Amino acid sequence: MAKSLQALVGIENDPAQVVWHLRDFAQDIRAPLVGSYQVTCSDEAEWECARAFQQSFVEPLMPGLKPGSRAPLRSANLGGRFEPGAIRIAEKHFATAETQSEFKLLVVKINSHVGVRSTADGVQYGWTDRYGHRLACCGTLAALIEGKGPPAIAELHDTFRSGGTDRLAALRDDQVVPPPYRALFAAVANARLQADRAAAEAERHAPRTPTIYLIVSCVTLNRPGPDTEIVVGQHGIDWTGRSPSVRYQGLGDNPAAYRVQHRESRLYLAES
Repeated sequence: MAKSLQALVGIENDPAQVVWHLRDFAQDIRAPLVGSYQVTCSDEAEWECARAFQQSFVEPLMPGLKPGSRAPLRSANLGGRFEPGAIRIAEKHFATAETQSEFKLLVVKINSHVGVRSTADGVQYGWTDRYGHRLACCGTLAALIEGKGPPAIAELHDTFRSGGTDRLAALRDDQVVPPPYRALFAAVANARLQADRAAAEAERHAPRTPTIYLIVSCVTLNRPGPDTEIVVGQHGIDWTGRSPSVRYQGLGDNPAAYRVQHRESRLYLAES
């Protein structure tokens, strides 16, 4: 687990700072090979998130796919959904000959996102000015809460009701989740739930070569200026032995438990 990353959980930060902590972890454990898999929403607003990961993690650490080209395995889809099978594919891609006798680090970074604006009435979450129009952001998660939208929300619907907890009911209840924070809490819960799905696959899949997985869930705050980011949590899965060692640190997946504070225009998210 990345100890320094734990200090960032629930605290708004520069996306580059989050990625620097991932890079420091890779360098601290002296991984012979570093691979990565990145999950974001298809929304064009997520380009800053993808760029920060590319510039500060992929470029300095990952092997070249071909001369002058370093890239993570990527999923960019509506709602930032983990795609089943992706962990197996990423592990296979980076299971090189040099990792047979040592190990590899596979960093999985999963981002949900939410628009945020400072107004005369305070900070508002869930919308953005897009090409002259005020629109929901993340639009897919907004459609999920409304109960109508693209086919992707059917999968999200099942995920949000997994484990016997009806998170959608909490998000739709003004007495449980304050409406000003509904979009934010939906994004946080989604990031955690998608990371759980990735972690479950990593735990089940015996890798071809010894592997340490670091699965980090985050929420991008899409702002009029530079975007910011919140770390939701991190799963550490050590497959360097015959069976996996699994640990999670971070926020839970129940939006009814989230609590918000703003200090000097900075968001702090915790649980009750």
